[in-house]
Amino acid sequence: MRVGRASWMLLSIATVLLWGSWGLESKIIVDRISPWMNQALFSIGLLPLMLWIFFWKNLRQVSGSARAGAAYALLTGVLGGVGNITLYLAMARGGNASVVVPLAGLAPLITVVLAFILLREKLNRLQGIGVVLALVSIYLLSV
Repeated sequence: MRVGRASWMLLSIATVLLWGSWGLESKIIVDRISPWMNQALFSIGLLPLMLWIFFWKNLRQVSGSARAGAAYALLTGVLGGVGNITLYLAMARGGNASVVVPLAGLAPLITVVLAFILLREKLNRLQGIGVVLALVSIYLLSV
């Protein structure tokens, strides 16, 4: 199967498109309401999705590690919510979306480092070059 046709790749591209649009929308919003209200409304906006997930038939197919998974999911929500607020605050305090959002987009580098340390995952040479290029691109966007 070609990489471009792999379902994970298509979903990843959809994520990029959705989050990229979300980043622009976030800047438009913080120019009109506070970052705090933005986060509150963002959370309320998740309710329809949460209802859909709640009634999804596979939701109740739980593995033995569900309790730990639920704890991690809750922590992920807290970290993501606080991260959203800091992103909104950065833009509300004068940061340009064209710099703030790509800079915040370096978050996967933290994931790479933590995955390397905690999960013992490895990067190949090409992936390492990608990390370096990501750092260079953020520098170039911010000058």
